[in-house]
Amino acid sequence: MAQPPLELATLPVEEVPCPLCDADDGRLLSTQQGRFGVVKCRRCGLVRLSPRPTREAARRLYDATYYAAGGYDDYVKTFERFRDVYERLFAKRLALLSRYVAGPGRLLECGCAHGFQLEWLRRQGWEVAGNDVSAEAAAYARQHFGLEVVEAPLEEAALEPASFDAAYLVDIVEHLYNPGAALANVRAALKPGGVILVQVPYELYRWEKIGQALWERKRPGTVAPDAVPYHVTFFTPRTLKAMLQRNGFAVLARYSGNYGTIRKYLSPPEIRVGSTLETAARFIYYKLGLRPALQTLALWFKQGSGVIYVATPA
Repeated sequence: MAQPPLELATLPVEEVPCPLCDADDGRLLSTQQGRFGVVKCRRCGLVRLSPRPTREAARRLYDATYYAAGGYDDYVKTFERFRDVYERLFAKRLALLSRYVAGPGRLLECGCAHGFQLEWLRRQGWEVAGNDVSAEAAAYARQHFGLEVVEAPLEEAALEPASFDAAYLVDIVEHLYNPGAALANVRAALKPGGVILVQVPYELYRWEKIGQALWERKRPGTVAPDAVPYHVTFFTPRTLKAMLQRNGFAVLARYSGNYGTIRKYLSPPEIRVGSTLETAARFIYYKLGLRPALQTLALWFKQGSGVIYVATPA
């Protein structure tokens, strides 16, 4: 039985060094929810959450309430409602992966949640397995789809060595407490010549976030990042590439995507906010098509809201 959700105001927290270069020399960008510091490393530039929830508290953050109310508005019902949108995303992702690995083969999805993508991949002929930290999500994947799911933090998961042709780490690395150890674990699970597809949200220093900061008369990087305290690392293309290279991967290619596609359906942006000028600006940006046009243009310059790398063990 899942434990009751923790109140964020009383969540046990810990200070942590930079997960990329191990330095403990950071500049505070902002404080979220009164207690979670968003800190930029002065040595390598990676942005992290410190203080952040302790590891034990983080395990409880991903109980049944995470997929029921943690920004997903009941994840299972959301998937059924927007199945066609999800499956188009699955198909685009597989088409990208297929440029680098012959398939169908054997694929590991890290952070597989309820197994919807794995079940779709299996229908495309792939042999699949998953990993997730949520007991409820893993149980759903097993019971409804008969999937093999290793239920553990990725850095601790017992993965069969040299057994996968490919791995997805989509919208998961930003959650990891020890991304280096997790990447090393995945690397060991890949066959020679295997590839990973990694996607993280591009936060704080992307053009739209910089524009938001300037509009709010703040310094770039100081606006609120997404999903605190679930996200504990906030990557740019440079710092994600450095993380991959430090942990034994050679980058094959970089792509750009639009992170949070489903959420725009669940939580459309408010228009009537603040002054008359701000309301007018939001109407032009969101309702008259300016934002979609800029997002499409941004993809050409690899400045979409999702950073995507394809990499292979070095």
